[in-house]
Amino acid sequence: MAKIKAVDESGGAKSKRRARQRSGTAFPYYGLSQSVEVANKIRSQGGGVCSRDQLAHFLNYSTTRSGAYLTRMSAAKMFGLISMSGETVSITERAQKILVPVLPSDSNDAKIEAFLAVELFRRVYDDFYGKKLPPKVGTKNLFENIYKITPDKIQTALRAFYDSAEFAGFFPDNGKTRLIKPITAVEPGTLEPKDAVDDDPGTDPPADPPPDKRKHGGSGSGEGPPPGIHTAIVGLLRELPPAGSDWPATKKERFMQAFRATIDFIYPEQEELQ
Repeated sequence: MAKIKAVDESGGAKSKRRARQRSGTAFPYYGLSQSVEVANKIRSQGGGVCSRDQLAHFLNYSTTRSGAYLTRMSAAKMFGLISMSGETVSITERAQKILVPVLPSDSNDAKIEAFLAVELFRRVYDDFYGKKLPPKVGTKNLFENIYKITPDKIQTALRAFYDSAEFAGFFPDNGKTRLIKPITAVEPGTLEPKDAVDDDPGTDPPADPPPDKRKHGGSGSGEGPPPGIHTAIVGLLRELPPAGSDWPATKKERFMQAFRATIDFIYPEQEELQ
């Protein structure tokens, strides 16, 4: 009679299942500062768009199959800094705002959006809004027991969390004990602090600007792009060298590629919308 071999569930198959286990809450393996660096490489060396092979070269990876390269791209995408279509990688409007802000508040606002776009970071912020974060040992237990991060990934998640929160300005006192959302641009329809209190009620409000300046923001006002112009286009135009200056053909071609890719992204063909 043939002997039946017993299967040791404590080893073999069980350990393989553990190896395939995934964290219950999504997070990037690289922090926000390192992910912004990815977008900056695409902008500065590729003109805003490049191939996957070119990006691997920009980041000093020997192959696009490198695990570190793939997880770094995944992190940048999770923060909403890059978009991928086939073999093409391009920076997003959010990345443009961080790297080449049009208004002073653009960069800060985009960093906040990027931080809160990550599921794990958003949950920590929501759960500890107005409260102190637990000590690092407590945060480790929080990540494992509440957010279901697998034990072998907790240190990676903690490192990405603290790096990203600090880079986005959520730790203004550098104590890293409390998440405080940075001040953002005033929402439309709300009052600036200077408007909330009228120090001189008898002073008449300033007259409206002439219609032509109201419409276009005034000549040299610095109040932002003309209405309806996408900030990604404005960011690219700011990269143009001064008129009449020398512009190498390779850089000019990269700029034109980036401009065409940006136009295609903002104004997709009808069949792409269906």
